[in-house]
Amino acid sequence: MTQQLYTTPEAAELTGIKEATIRSWLRRHPQVFQLDVHLVVDEHGQKLWTDAGIDLLRSRAPKNALDNDANFDTDDDAPDLLESLLEDSAQQLARQYWRLLPGRVLHRIKQMKDNPTPEERKIVQTSVRAAINSGTAHLLLPTYEPMLLEGGDEAE
Repeated sequence: MTQQLYTTPEAAELTGIKEATIRSWLRRHPQVFQLDVHLVVDEHGQKLWTDAGIDLLRSRAPKNALDNDANFDTDDDAPDLLESLLEDSAQQLARQYWRLLPGRVLHRIKQMKDNPTPEERKIVQTSVRAAINSGTAHLLLPTYEPMLLEGGDEAE
């Protein structure tokens, strides 16, 4: 599947942001635009925008970007652009973290169950005992019962 790529003039036309402003942002904020995500460089060294790059330009342009030319693009705009990009990135990272967290936690719990370190065995045994003492043993997964029974009297 071939990805659609756009020159900077095409990106300007698609986003409504002046070409000079886009070039200014590239020059002043190179860390924001990720190579092979937002931009690619062809064999002639020309920077081409990806669909993700076009979306980034559209969604993160300061309110005055449509009227802003590089000649008027002041350093005062930099914090607004960077802040909006950082906020968006932080939000995306948080969402991805919460999407992956349950699977990673379950995977790690399985590792602890199948091949626990002495410290992990003690943690599980303490947790199982706390559940039994609080009357919530029925909530324990049956798979933890053998871990409690194996050498479970060590602490007693």
